[in-house]
Amino acid sequence: MKQTQDKNSKNLTGKQSYRVFETAEPWILYHNDFSLCSRKVRICLAELKVNYKPIHINIIETGSAENLTKEFKFINPNVTVPVLLHNGYPIYESHEQIKYLQEFMKNESNLNDEISYWVKRGSLIGEPINDLEKYAGNCVSLLTPPLFISMLKDISIFKFFSYYIRHPVKFRAFNFIIFKIFGFNAYKDKTPLHKITQKVISHLNNHMREFNSQILNKEWISNNQFSVADITWAVLFHRLEELQILEKFTKSYPAIEQYYIRVKKRYSFKEGVLAFKNTSVDRGVKNLQKSISAVSYLRKHYIDIEDSIKN
Repeated sequence: MKQTQDKNSKNLTGKQSYRVFETAEPWILYHNDFSLCSRKVRICLAELKVNYKPIHINIIETGSAENLTKEFKFINPNVTVPVLLHNGYPIYESHEQIKYLQEFMKNESNLNDEISYWVKRGSLIGEPINDLEKYAGNCVSLLTPPLFISMLKDISIFKFFSYYIRHPVKFRAFNFIIFKIFGFNAYKDKTPLHKITQKVISHLNNHMREFNSQILNKEWISNNQFSVADITWAVLFHRLEELQILEKFTKSYPAIEQYYIRVKKRYSFKEGVLAFKNTSVDRGVKNLQKSISAVSYLRKHYIDIEDSIKN
């Protein structure tokens, strides 16, 4: 592989005009098994039946920060996954990658106002703490720390010092150090994370109620045709399942329960999500399940979540 151009700009989005290297591979995806954005793009690739070469990049949650290496920074100076290469040309940001794939494959089924609305509604937009009433993706992002804590449990604290020094977004790196040091103590009564969760659940409950109404007596979100809107919400429900929260919602919203059953049976979800098993993720989910039973204040935290949904 011959490298053809270096990059200085970090404001990268969409397809670029340069190759990061010359390659015979038409499609390459740098991704992470745990990353929601990576999962979205993998489902899209499977849905469109695109043959691609997957290259897994570890992030700190999955054991090491390969995204901070010099080699990956050459691929993406923003150190985020996924990155999609088409004939060596990089495409940055998952929503731009999905848009590019749809246009390239001439897939016109994902273009209407209803789909656009539900894509935006299910996305993480801006800072997670803002616009919780608008975006379910922001809500789910703020509910994820218990799983982060579980996944970081077996990672040496010394890795985090290097992680902090090398990471371009110090606030994100600092949060992970806090998760590592305080663990589930961060979820004791009246702690900031406990209070934030109660606020988040209230907003997410509204999103779930409206989504339940949207798919009542439907197979998929829009025109009964699987679309990018379904991809967006499929990965949210899967994350909530990993967080041990989805079941608490489906007790109140049976249409969502049936919808997610259909999602998990779909070929593209199996190929884009379920096929990408990761030891660190599986261990983190199991650790979280055990901790909910064993740690009294974490158990109470989850009981409070369920009570908030019921109310």
